[in-house]
Amino acid sequence: MRGREHQDERLEEFIAARSQDLHHDAYQLTAAQETAEHLVVTVLADMRREHVDLTRAGADARLRMARAAARHDAPTRSVDVSQPPRRFQVLARLSPRQRAVLLAQVVDNHDERETARALGLSTRSVTDTLRSIPYDELPGASPHSGELRSLLEEFGDLATTPGPATTLTDVRDAPPPARRPRWTYVAAPLVIVLTIASLVITQRWHDDWLRSPEGLNRVHGTHFPAYTQGYRLVDIHEIAPGPAVPFTVSGDAAVAVQCAVDRRTPTFVATLTSQLVGTFQAQCSGRRAGMHLVPARGDTSVAIHDYRRPRWPVAVYRRVPWDQYPVATTGFVVEHDQTLHGEDPTTSSGSPLQPSSAGHVLTLAGSAAGPNGTFTGQLAIPADVPGTNLVVSGLLSPTTTGRFKVAVAGRTPWTTCGGHDLTYYAGRTNTWCEFVDRRVPQVPFTEFEPPAPSSRTLPVTITVEHARGPWTLQIVADRYKLDNGAVDDAGSAPRN
Repeated sequence: MRGREHQDERLEEFIAARSQDLHHDAYQLTAAQETAEHLVVTVLADMRREHVDLTRAGADARLRMARAAARHDAPTRSVDVSQPPRRFQVLARLSPRQRAVLLAQVVDNHDERETARALGLSTRSVTDTLRSIPYDELPGASPHSGELRSLLEEFGDLATTPGPATTLTDVRDAPPPARRPRWTYVAAPLVIVLTIASLVITQRWHDDWLRSPEGLNRVHGTHFPAYTQGYRLVDIHEIAPGPAVPFTVSGDAAVAVQCAVDRRTPTFVATLTSQLVGTFQAQCSGRRAGMHLVPARGDTSVAIHDYRRPRWPVAVYRRVPWDQYPVATTGFVVEHDQTLHGEDPTTSSGSPLQPSSAGHVLTLAGSAAGPNGTFTGQLAIPADVPGTNLVVSGLLSPTTTGRFKVAVAGRTPWTTCGGHDLTYYAGRTNTWCEFVDRRVPQVPFTEFEPPAPSSRTLPVTITVEHARGPWTLQIVADRYKLDNGAVDDAGSAPRN
């Protein structure tokens, strides 16, 4: 309590000593007697509550009043405007902000940056305010004119100074600032939490986008398709020609190399090795030629042999389940340009090899009304000919997307399984032939020396799922005389 009384005693001394100057400066800013008195009382009451050191309070009080006035940009419209002498009328019509900026420039000799810092305004706001002041209507027509400085000082002298006791009483009776509602104290931390959460979520969204096919292509400036042949784009590497560059792929994966922009004909530009058995030659993929995928699994390395580009984009694709792939449903491009015997064995010179004993063609088909289900048949085995091998050849001709599983005597034949642009790893783990894109090719397959039949026929089964239209399966068993590439045409037999 004694501290408050001591503070009031010092405040009373301060008001008695500086009251006239304070009201002078306040009138310069407000151009109205009542408003000037209210400004002085408000500032002094704030300083009293904050226990400001009154030995240096003169400049502090003046700066606080200037900052408070600078928040008001509307021209002064008060009954006091008509009372000053005529030569003060232009000053009286200015807005409080204009007068605060003008005082900082003329009386305090601040430049625009210093004025902005003192009044808590932006530099641009100060510049715009200075341009809006009608200097041509003021004496001197310049913010650095001595006549203008004198006019401002005389304008402040128009203020009437109340007695110190009156001012002190008003300061003591001034109501404290309205307290913030309690909800604001809860809202502030909530806003902070939500802001941080939004930043984290936005960053995660951005990181997820960078891992998406669209984000990967945007970052690397490439045009790899997001989905192709049952695979989804999951990563892109930029590899320089020279020694092999290692990286790791997960699951059933495939790799594609993007051709140069000026190259229309795909060429073999790289060698790929992985945990799959064998070394694969990678053919680059162009926009018109489609995607050429090379299988990969686990630890993988790619060596680029073409030095015409400093870096080659190499995409990594991962096999995705049927229900996670955007399977085409319309607009199919059916590519039926093969025949059943197009994949028959050939001689070492490439000539077609005629069978020594030809079998009958078995045809299984799904109709447009009933393309899905399990279809079976019996494949006739031709008569045995000494020195020959039994070869089963087939051709699957779908017309839409779908899943097809072919089994001959319970075994899945070797096939590219519909991957017309895929150098397919010839394994027997993936027994489904899946057609997922609009391009629908035929699938030839061959089975050398199938399981020895217990009768003169082999059971053939084809299971179909998700097909949208008709399909046919042609399959035949023939016997060929194979002897280290030499062919004995004398034992050939006509096909049935």
